[in-house]
Amino acid sequence: MTMSDALLAQVLDRLNAMDSTLQKLVEGQERLEREQIAIRQEQDSLRAGQTELNGIVAALLHRQDETDAKLEALAADVHQLHREFSSLKQTVDRLEQKMDSRYEQLSAQIEDIKLDLNFIAHRTVDNERIIYKLKEMLFR
Repeated sequence: MTMSDALLAQVLDRLNAMDSTLQKLVEGQERLEREQIAIRQEQDSLRAGQTELNGIVAALLHRQDETDAKLEALAADVHQLHREFSSLKQTVDRLEQKMDSRYEQLSAQIEDIKLDLNFIAHRTVDNERIIYKLKEMLFR
């Protein structure tokens, strides 16, 4: 083998090594492209999920606003009921005071009537006795 044959063999070996390296680079590039496609698909899926989540969050916020409005209305109703209850309680208290006053008046009047009835009963008995005595004296 001559020097040019040896040099040619070296160049061929070097070319084969470069070809092998180039083949590995091409395979690596293809693998990177596949991974990049997979990443893009995953990103698209994540974007779709994020869009769906944004819709859900928007719906939840809308419902929360509705719930807040209903809660405020309910709080206003409770406040109104509390005012009405306080007013009713004051009215009941006034009525109870009037009833107590009337009860005391009626009790006093009933006592007076009882005393009057006792007096009338005694007077009736006294008058009956006098009438009896007068009849006795007249018809003897």
